[in-house]
Amino acid sequence: MIKSVERERQEDCCDEIGKLRCEMEMMKSEIAEMKQYLREIHKKEEIRRITDDSQVVMIGGKQGDVSDFSEWINGMEMVPEDLETLFQSKDIIEWACHFIMGDLNKKKIHPYPICSIKGSKNEILVYDSKRWRKISDNELFTKLTDKLFKKILKIFTQWKNDNYSKILTSEHFATMYHSNYARILSFNENFSKLKLKLFHVLENQI
Repeated sequence: MIKSVERERQEDCCDEIGKLRCEMEMMKSEIAEMKQYLREIHKKEEIRRITDDSQVVMIGGKQGDVSDFSEWINGMEMVPEDLETLFQSKDIIEWACHFIMGDLNKKKIHPYPICSIKGSKNEILVYDSKRWRKISDNELFTKLTDKLFKKILKIFTQWKNDNYSKILTSEHFATMYHSNYARILSFNENFSKLKLKLFHVLENQI
């Protein structure tokens, strides 16, 4: 009799455990579905926000009239006068932002093929291949910062070659060469600072 009661209790426990397992599996499935739903909602919201923000900065021009980001970067020009301005500047990042905006304005590019995403955490949009898209830090570094660095280094090397004898014989030119060479070499290391500064400069253009 006692064994029969114990057996019934064991069977009841097994049934309860089985039910709990089924309920847990159902809960796991529901949680997974909810997570997937939230991911889709977040993705749609991100796309909507980027689209809305890109429309805001395009005031004054049609989307089809926007210049291509890559074409603008490849056509960016630097002349000796720009290098002289760099020599006189106190902050190379400040100078770089002025140079970028100056190049855009000089070519009368409007709307700009690069803009800030208002209300974001320093995110930047570019117009490339006939569409607006958010650019990653790695791509922004490769396409803008590193190319700008190479242009600065090229024109600085030309200046050094043109003034080589003066650098060797004049303390003034020697100091100018060594101090600015150190600033230029540190340019890429200040990518985060450049991006932040550029973000705020572009934000004020809206």
